[in-house]
Amino acid sequence: MIVGFWNLIMNTLAIEYSYKNLLIYFQINEEILFLIMKRNEVNNVLNVPKLFNDFILDKNIDLGNLDLLINSSGPGSFTGLRISLSFIKGLSLGLSIPFVNIPTFDVCVRLFHTESDILVLSFTAGRYFLGHYRDFKLCGNIVCFSEIDLLKYLNELDCKFVIVGNDINFIYEKFKSRFRVIDDMRAFGAVLTDLGKAKYFKSRQGDDILSGPCYVRPSDAEINFYLLK
Repeated sequence: MIVGFWNLIMNTLAIEYSYKNLLIYFQINEEILFLIMKRNEVNNVLNVPKLFNDFILDKNIDLGNLDLLINSSGPGSFTGLRISLSFIKGLSLGLSIPFVNIPTFDVCVRLFHTESDILVLSFTAGRYFLGHYRDFKLCGNIVCFSEIDLLKYLNELDCKFVIVGNDINFIYEKFKSRFRVIDDMRAFGAVLTDLGKAKYFKSRQGDDILSGPCYVRPSDAEINFYLLK
């Protein structure tokens, strides 16, 4: 968890929809209100605004009290990322509230306390995305792999690495002793919120309304070059 003075003075909404879950996470007047739903329970794009509206009505949330909107920007499901970012941008324009994008992997890596380097994995559209983190900072770029190339890459790594992911079953079974599963979405929301506040307070401005999600898909040539380094 990131601790700072901004925790006391900002009301925020954070949304994560890059992978297996839809997370709507409010922090208002030091109260935490959140909704978590499995992706297969959210059938289409029309459901997200309805679920959101039902939730704020049920919890009596006044959106006019919000100071900042935060979006988990991927990598992950392109459909989920487009939906969440479009929704956040719509709220930002409608309410005249700034928003910031936070890379999903930056959140994932802060959910685990380890002195080892961390590899963060996600899967979508038949490809695997991998980010190598050291001291909570991304080393190089996020890389896109096929299943075969990912296994080859992981098998050649030093055993000191910790692998972090969500519902990547075949990787979990093969590297069980080093694999950490992301399953606490409330903690995810808290870290996402803290990172969003920190980013906003550092620059004192939100992201550009034209900014897009992080959807990584290098060419096969780029992937092969990375593997041969």
